Amino acid sequence: MKKQLQAVTSGTSQDFTQDRRCGPDRRRHSWQTVIYCGLRGRGRRSTVRRQGHSYYLDLYEPGLVCVGLAVLLLSSMDALFTLTLLQMGAYEANFFMDRLLQTSDRLFVVTKLAITAFGVLFLLMHANFQLLGVTSGGRVLRWLVPMYVLLIVYELLLMGWVQ
Repeated sequence: MKKQLQAVTSGTSQDFTQDRRCGPDRRRHSWQTVIYCGLRGRGRRSTVRRQGHSYYLDLYEPGLVCVGLAVLLLSSMDALFTLTLLQMGAYEANFFMDRLLQTSDRLFVVTKLAITAFGVLFLLMHANFQLLGVTSGGRVLRWLVPMYVLLIVYELLLMGWVQ
């Protein structure tokens, strides 16, 4: 490297076409890369450096992922109980969902779960971001579980399954 710098600074020309690289190409990805980054993640660093900052991770807390899956499960239960209540004579108060129900039950369920899944993914991705300057996405996601549980209990009360 010093010889190259000396050649450039001294004005003399040296043959720079010689390939000096040796060893395997580090840019190539292998299964070892996938396993290493998939199990350990590359975005986890000391939380001390990140306090007060918004940041993305490529490996999320397993507990928070389970909370997201619980929200999806509770959302699917809500869709099932909504369809059951509609068969019992209830009506859908949400205008958008009512229009979907008038089209087809399948479209209602698929749309409801898709909207919920995108919301869960957004909150999971922004788990370490301040949302609206008030709270983090992770906290909002954790608050959705008790809210959905209350909704499920309310629907069960409406169906008369809980005394």
